[in-house]
Amino acid sequence: MFQRVNTYFNSASKITFWLLLVIMIWTTLNLKKWKHAETNAKIITWDVTSYYGYLPAIFIHHDLSLDFIDTDGVNYSAKHQFWPERLNRDLERDPAGEIKVIKTTMGMSFMYAPFFFMAHGFAYLSKYESNGFSQPYEFFLVLSCLFYLFIGLFFLRKLLLFTFSEWVTSLTMVTVLAGTNLYYYASAEPAMSHAFSFSLITCFIFQSILWLTEQNFKRAVYLGLLLGLIVLIRPVNILIFLFPLLYGVYTKKLFIERMQFFIAKYLHIMAIVFLFFIVLSPQLVYWKYITGSWLFNSYVNERFYFNNQHILEGLFSYRKGWLVYTPIMIFAFIGLLSLFKIHRKYFLSTAVFLLINIIVLYSWWSWWYGGGFGSRPMIDSYGLLAIPIASFYSVALKKRFTSIPILLIVALLIALNQIQTFQYRRCIIHWDAMTEKAYWGVFLKMEMSADDWVCQERRLQKPDQEKAIVGEDEYNFDPF
Repeated sequence: MFQRVNTYFNSASKITFWLLLVIMIWTTLNLKKWKHAETNAKIITWDVTSYYGYLPAIFIHHDLSLDFIDTDGVNYSAKHQFWPERLNRDLERDPAGEIKVIKTTMGMSFMYAPFFFMAHGFAYLSKYESNGFSQPYEFFLVLSCLFYLFIGLFFLRKLLLFTFSEWVTSLTMVTVLAGTNLYYYASAEPAMSHAFSFSLITCFIFQSILWLTEQNFKRAVYLGLLLGLIVLIRPVNILIFLFPLLYGVYTKKLFIERMQFFIAKYLHIMAIVFLFFIVLSPQLVYWKYITGSWLFNSYVNERFYFNNQHILEGLFSYRKGWLVYTPIMIFAFIGLLSLFKIHRKYFLSTAVFLLINIIVLYSWWSWWYGGGFGSRPMIDSYGLLAIPIASFYSVALKKRFTSIPILLIVALLIALNQIQTFQYRRCIIHWDAMTEKAYWGVFLKMEMSADDWVCQERRLQKPDQEKAIVGEDEYNFDPF
């Protein structure tokens, strides 16, 4: 009997892993977002329209130039099906014509592809229209998120168990999923890129550690493919290369040794770079075909303003502050201290990435990143930030007088995240216009009367996008 109980304790993280997956499957399937496919396009909409557009354009319309948008009489933009950037360019194939460029890169279409083909086959053999946008396509996109989330959590568990106990690993996994906006984007908006990027980056970190310790060529192959996909989904996430560059480095001597390792393993580095560009090559060919240039900024007139960063607003504003809507992530910052003292091999790679990533993300003109719950671009790196969180827990939970208060705070912050997730789904928390008065006016409210809605509408303040996009401050904006 004792041995059986002890086995369960030793498998705490495995049990937690499966419980989290069951909860996510139940939550996602219970929301049934795909049921609205023919009416409001609840899954394939806004950013997902661009992420996904490559697949129906190639495999259903057989026209990656998207000329069919203007010739077959269907208003695709109104139906949230195709939403390209339209540019006037002098092209040899059509000097007077307008070109249409899909705004986002095609990484998410790579990730969706197996599920798109399954959906296409199902739709073809059933009563549903096989147009790329009927219910089966939306349902299989939901399944794609659950599948990749499964992979991300699987490798997150293995990554944390390199260093931390079963119980710390379990609590960290619960924190990362249930206590952050990853929960929302893995359930309510599952086709958005963030859960996918979270999984890929977590796998990249795991494989980086194995590559640096085993020095196995196979791991280098994995790194090249993973990094290519990571960048093809969200180019700014190329910053994750800082992890293998700095992991295990905490002295000048170790940094020199790391550089020497890269030189000695030049075949590994060449394989990583080669495979990285192989994965990126379809995007480069697409840009060349459509625009005539191998490299093209499809985010027309949108840019970073490194001379006018919004770091404080990005972290603490009521509009979309990361630590306002995901306060449990404060443990990641606190955990950097214990990383430095106890698990120093992780410290520099994590701290440098976190600092540079914050600077870059909040230098984007739309530092609030449009409509969304909390600061959604930070979700991508939660696999890395789980390490300092676990480090904090491993120290704080050693003694009873600290463990009980910490566990209570963790429980309250997870509950707060779940409440705010519910509020966001009900539009009680606005997608981009929250202010201090608006936030506290609805704090912890689960229901709203007619008068509450009227008052809340008065408290909201929409972003001044015209000023932001040219790098000017929104002078009327009250971030705190």
